[in-house]
Amino acid sequence: MVPKISKILFPTDLSAESRHAFDYAISQATQYGAGITILHVMEESGWSGADYARTILGEERWRQLRKDYEAQVRQILIGKKKEGALIREALDEFCKQAQRDLGDCDFVMDEIVIAKGVIVDEIIATAEKKNCDLIVMGHHHRGQIGEAVLGSTTRRVLRRSKVPVLLVQLPDSSK
Repeated sequence: MVPKISKILFPTDLSAESRHAFDYAISQATQYGAGITILHVMEESGWSGADYARTILGEERWRQLRKDYEAQVRQILIGKKKEGALIREALDEFCKQAQRDLGDCDFVMDEIVIAKGVIVDEIIATAEKKNCDLIVMGHHHRGQIGEAVLGSTTRRVLRRSKVPVLLVQLPDSSK
């Protein structure tokens, strides 16, 4: 039986390299007549060492460090405008640029989702909530040892996903 792919989830960090993986998502969407849901997650730490750091630093200092970190992330991603609107604009431009580059290649954008949380949890939850049939995501080459174990986010998505995951090796940004 040939699987039916009607909804594709594309999680992205909005990096220039992620465009390479997006091209694969578009290719799959075009081939199967599927829609693409783009997901961007503003990361919250899922690291267990956070509790240890909170204990050492104290709750008030820990909160201030988290607040400063979130402000830096927002500044990098979206500048001074309201976060949701600017991320959405960046994602819209990401899609428009792909459509311009591909010319007559026609794909359907189902939805743009902006979430805040632990990246892996949000990818899995969005795939389930949106009834996605495929997840297309990029991963970075990390040398022999890194390739053997993949990145922790990639590995955890592969382990937890109930739908197939297409991994696209991203180009090296340093070249």
